[in-house]
Amino acid sequence: MGSVGAERPLGLGAWTLSTPWGTLDRGQVWEFALPGALIGPLGGLIAAGFAAMGDQTLPVIVTAFVGLGVPLALGGAAYELLLATGRFPVGTLAPAALLWAFVFPVACAIAAALVDVVAGTSVAVPNGWLAFIVYQVLVAVPFAIGFWWLHENFVPRWWFHIRERNPVAEHFIRDKLAYAAEAEAEMERRSARKRRR
Repeated sequence: MGSVGAERPLGLGAWTLSTPWGTLDRGQVWEFALPGALIGPLGGLIAAGFAAMGDQTLPVIVTAFVGLGVPLALGGAAYELLLATGRFPVGTLAPAALLWAFVFPVACAIAAALVDVVAGTSVAVPNGWLAFIVYQVLVAVPFAIGFWWLHENFVPRWWFHIRERNPVAEHFIRDKLAYAAEAEAEMERRSARKRRR
């Protein structure tokens, strides 16, 4: 398994992330984490849209966007880095579900608390915090499935784009191409067997 090696504290000069497939510098880490982090602005935009439909004030709408968007972006980036370091396997739903079962309710609770403070009332949690958290834990599972589906269908395109300058993306793309080649060979073997019958 890979480990995080910081030559200097985060944000102060050069630092690297060690992975089983190579070492990433700061730019490569940000580049690799970008697709997962994009879930933040998407989720924040949806929250802001609901706040706007609920006739909330502009400060509440902006707070909903930032309050949900930032924690979701951090969770999505963390998922990418857990993949990059080999702690999560690529292509499996369970690790994504476990991550989001924790991160999603926390992100929603942060957003709700901020919205409540800015709005001055309990607009985000009218039925109380316990019911709100329980509901968010339940909603985390379909959220995780949606995140994972988007990740599996769109992030490999990003990896393909950055593969020449990112060793982790290069490894994952080679892995996916090898799997695709094996799947195609298996289909050809099945077709050949059917023709012989």
